[in-house]
Amino acid sequence: MKMLRHTLVWLVSLGLVACSGGGGSEGQSPFGGGATPPTTSTATAVDVIASAVQIGSGGDQVTISAIVKGSGNVALADAPVTFSTDSGTLTSVAAKADASGVATATLAAGSNKSNRNITVTATSGGASGSIVIPVVGTVLTYAGVTTVTLGGTAVVGVKAVDSKGAVISGLAVAASSSLNNGLSANAVTTDSQGTATLTYTATNSGSDSLKFDAAGATTTAAIQISAEAFTFISPVAGKKIPVGTSSPVTLQYLSNGAPVANAIILFAVTKGSVTPSGVTSSNGQVTVLVNSLTAGPATVQATYTNSGTGASVQATLPVEFVAGVPSKLVLQTTPTAVGPNPGGATAQQARILATVTDASGNPVGGIAVNFNSTDPSGGRLSLASAATDSSGQASVQFIAGPNTTASNGVVLTATVATDSTINATAYLTVNQSALFIALGTGNVISNIDPQTYKKDWTVYVTDANGVAVPNITLTIKVLPVLYRKGRLVFGTNSWGYANDVVTCANEDINYNGVLDAGEDSNGSFSLEPGNVISVTTTNSTATGSTGVLTTDNTGRGTISLIYAESYAPWVQVKLRAEAVVSGTESFKEAIFFVSGSSEDFSSATNPPAGVVSPFGSGPLGGSPSCATPD
Repeated sequence: MKMLRHTLVWLVSLGLVACSGGGGSEGQSPFGGGATPPTTSTATAVDVIASAVQIGSGGDQVTISAIVKGSGNVALADAPVTFSTDSGTLTSVAAKADASGVATATLAAGSNKSNRNITVTATSGGASGSIVIPVVGTVLTYAGVTTVTLGGTAVVGVKAVDSKGAVISGLAVAASSSLNNGLSANAVTTDSQGTATLTYTATNSGSDSLKFDAAGATTTAAIQISAEAFTFISPVAGKKIPVGTSSPVTLQYLSNGAPVANAIILFAVTKGSVTPSGVTSSNGQVTVLVNSLTAGPATVQATYTNSGTGASVQATLPVEFVAGVPSKLVLQTTPTAVGPNPGGATAQQARILATVTDASGNPVGGIAVNFNSTDPSGGRLSLASAATDSSGQASVQFIAGPNTTASNGVVLTATVATDSTINATAYLTVNQSALFIALGTGNVISNIDPQTYKKDWTVYVTDANGVAVPNITLTIKVLPVLYRKGRLVFGTNSWGYANDVVTCANEDINYNGVLDAGEDSNGSFSLEPGNVISVTTTNSTATGSTGVLTTDNTGRGTISLIYAESYAPWVQVKLRAEAVVSGTESFKEAIFFVSGSSEDFSSATNPPAGVVSPFGSGPLGGSPSCATPD
């Protein structure tokens, strides 16, 4: 079994002992060699050691142990100990040493995702010792073009993830150009997807190095500035193109202000299809067609390579394929049961979400949806109408009234404003006895066999007063959300994503396991990533797996995720626990990328099983794309 945590004894054998106020003689155990330590003496030294040599920025923990010693390096029992740290969080702190002269505390990286050093100090009387624990794993990756024409602009970006591959939002990122080319901002902040973008303007020619710094991590991108004008002239950036419609895009190639004729231009697009190549006319222009059967943002890219010099120039054009004719509406409530709001309170609320799609399952944006309710609780909806966003979703809040209802007593309806035949109904219960479900996990991963990881999660159920509820039957599901394509590279201490990794949406939009029309966005004739992570609530792998769990007398139960090592860290899943009691449904979800053992990701010469994504790494010599199956 591979564990993320190492034992204290292992660390002692490696000599991972920090500087202290005096230290012990070589060859002598810091735990007193089995002899009964004195219970009263003055501390002359404090040795501090840790259960791991570093902490992942994704929320890992280590155990800090302080060995208090007196005269003759003899461990002191019951000696008072004080712990302190200059960063992170200390919990489970012992106030005095045990019978072996050892006091412990748990150190967590905390909410600060920065790569940094944490110094932990332990003090007993006039003696003290300290240890430095590095926080590692936060990575920045560049996303953008590598060639820009002189005087041209391009939108470039950077993405931040922690040691577990989880995106970091709200992170301030500094940007700079070695050629002092124009940047729309010298500091940007990552959004909810961990991404920050800025506009780059090529005012100086040459080889530029674009640098991003944040949270103790750095990434650079080499950008070549060409004196040739190679740009899309139509349509405008961000043009909305109806799905299933071929739309022209035109590129112009000028050199020293003169048109370049008979140049063979190669085209690619991140979604749908585009005419693969075209030849510039006498005015230096070439027009090709783009098309997509699925909705969503896309980038058209054009590339010209000089056959004589081998130099190349690139241009990009962002567009958005949109569905125009609504065909289906799905209505959901989260949660499906809330408590009443006495005395005009508003704390008990539920989100009412309508998703509008066309006949092929593409989201339809900019459509007005009307909401209505039949509500015995005396509650209300926050809005009567809302417009769908680019994901085809519109939402309002349901605010419960002071009365409880029967199971599914609140009837909610949503209707497309322009077509009343497109509608849906959902139900909600206002009940004082609503259950609350929590999901959590630790920092340990085990192996079933050399090829397979097993990651345990804990689920527990409480009532509205926080009291554990035993004998509750829970249905457990694990569903794919996203997958990534690309490769891993070895950094300073561990393996992480290469710069050209791409993140792709789960193709099975309705989670029915069937390849429906419009779902095969990469043309592989199968659904990616598929259900590659299994879940079981049984304690033994020899027992038949099941997705049903009954809470014990403490209201808790254990869930195990089982997956091949090669899928870490390439798949993001949604772990969902559902419970229905007296007709009232409650659920909890956790969304995360599956992780691997730190031992498998810390050797430069022994790469992890998933060094290449099982979903592809792009064509030979090219970058990965969500629009192709390679």
